[in-house]
Amino acid sequence: MSRVLHCIASLAVGGVETCVLDMLKHCTDKKPRHEHLLCAFRGGKLEQTHLSELTQRGVEAHVLARPSRYSLSFCRQLRETIQKTKPDIVQAYNPTAALWVRLVMPKRNRPKIVVHCGGVGGLQRLPRWIEWALAARADAFVFNSHSTQAVWESFLKLRCPRRVVYNGVTFRDDPGTPRAADIPDSPFTLLTVCRIVPVKSLHVQINAVKILHDRGQRDVRLVIVGDGPEKERLEKQVRKLGLESAVTFAGYQKNPRTFHRQAHVYLGTSYNETFSMTLAEAMFDRMVCIAAAAGGPSEIIEHERSGFLVPCTQPLPPEHRGRLPVGQALPEKSFDYTTGTLRGLLAIDPDALADRIADVRARFDQLSSLRDEARSRIVENFSVERYCNGLEDFYDDLTSLTGTG
Repeated sequence: MSRVLHCIASLAVGGVETCVLDMLKHCTDKKPRHEHLLCAFRGGKLEQTHLSELTQRGVEAHVLARPSRYSLSFCRQLRETIQKTKPDIVQAYNPTAALWVRLVMPKRNRPKIVVHCGGVGGLQRLPRWIEWALAARADAFVFNSHSTQAVWESFLKLRCPRRVVYNGVTFRDDPGTPRAADIPDSPFTLLTVCRIVPVKSLHVQINAVKILHDRGQRDVRLVIVGDGPEKERLEKQVRKLGLESAVTFAGYQKNPRTFHRQAHVYLGTSYNETFSMTLAEAMFDRMVCIAAAAGGPSEIIEHERSGFLVPCTQPLPPEHRGRLPVGQALPEKSFDYTTGTLRGLLAIDPDALADRIADVRARFDQLSSLRDEARSRIVENFSVERYCNGLEDFYDDLTSLTGTG
């Protein structure tokens, strides 16, 4: 048995953080082959919810204080944590975390560093020395989808072991699994759950609602669950289009899956998603899902069998071109798994999205088999149990190379 220290940037609300914490929780419910520990570089909202539950279950967790990007006190804390926990493997969930871990570790008898790649935003702007350090000093790479791997390997020449391990959905039926008969025909409600940032391309959803209203379907509604820096711009767009009564910004919600029972269709229109946990959760809850044929969703959805994929054909709007603020950077490339195409970022055509929404609405009552297939697709391929087993299989392979454990 090896000791694995999982290093995440913070305990703020986010897909990566929630996925890691859910995985650790699942590990406590069974007998894992390895011992799992947690190190968060900063605290956050999840500290009072997910983390407290983990510590009650006996998971060793360390929350550090990182006052600034380049903090000597943080370096000392991280070094002391690694010395105290004595891990055999450190799994870092972004490149920066991996570099920090490598920086503070001893040159000899150090644990293996596994870089877990769950994002590609800003990858093309990595300085050359960081690219070299990642490629030369990491011991292994894990990708959360084949799409993520394709983008990473278009920038970095990786020679170390690497593997795709899909994120895992925690199966909870607490919000209920809505049936077509349970949802009123009108208003016809669209739902999206995400951080409100440029990469999510939410302006396309708003434009599609406007198109449907202009076609006479004025009872179409859009609910956006989440918060973020792009919200003000989108609110201005809503007012300009006269859609104040049609588009609702529901803000951050502790349990966004409760909205699944109130909507007909789930939308995912991102320029790129490396996986999309919210899409997978919506499919598990038997929602009809429409997503962009870009990144992870193009691997999760089987078009017209478990959901619908819309091709990305349009250039990005001017406000999303060029350099964006830290935390909002767009990737340079996206991968369409259905065609095996690596390309620059493109957006969904709002007219094409509106056409697909109208098509789904016209035959919504006839899509029960698709809804069932969506749930089966997630249960069979994207469970948290498969995720945990995939990681532990990879740890077994890594440790067998050196006899660790």
